[in-house]
Amino acid sequence: MPAFSDRMIAVAQTNCKRGADLNRKYDPEKMISKSRFRDYYAAWESNDKLHLISRMSQLLKENSEYAGNKNYEHMCNLITALAMEQVLEESGKSRREAQETVANAMYDFLKPMVPKMQKLASHGWFVRALKITMPLKFGKTLGHGWEIDFPKCPGDTYSMITRRCIYRDIFSRYGMPEFTAVFCQVDDMMYSALPRAEFLYTQQIGRGGTMCDYTFRKR
Repeated sequence: MPAFSDRMIAVAQTNCKRGADLNRKYDPEKMISKSRFRDYYAAWESNDKLHLISRMSQLLKENSEYAGNKNYEHMCNLITALAMEQVLEESGKSRREAQETVANAMYDFLKPMVPKMQKLASHGWFVRALKITMPLKFGKTLGHGWEIDFPKCPGDTYSMITRRCIYRDIFSRYGMPEFTAVFCQVDDMMYSALPRAEFLYTQQIGRGGTMCDYTFRKR
């Protein structure tokens, strides 16, 4: 029987603890509370809430490969949105009605944040700050399933190219790749009217493109 060193045992214990912590983190109710849908969820009837939580648990099992620590913020929004869409369809709404209902709930939640983003982008240093902060942020918040490049560009420009997106991947599993566009629209909401930066792109994955080729250029 192989001998295990104290270090090997300690590493195994640490990994088990991390796994347990991650499982606790991926609790449907906690995820809803961290999502853009928490206000909408608060208005749901008790039976519908139970149905939603059950559906989220099922979806998390079916998409466990994405449920790492880095993807947590995305999965809170993605899995909540997908589960809500499915529950609404099962309650009698058409797919289009269900997707629009979920989309509008998210947009209503985000509307108060748009002026804050515009205020932040009113400074001349905004684009330069993006060049530093966004790669660092994405290094911590993009896990399995993402493929993103940061092309070299002039000092007054920041670019990022997303070649693979977990929203598209997961929504496609359930026959609704078009639901990805709901989240693409968030980028348009937040960035299309920035005072000191142009938000430019030629395509988005959620709207039929092969990539999201985003560029912010100082005005």
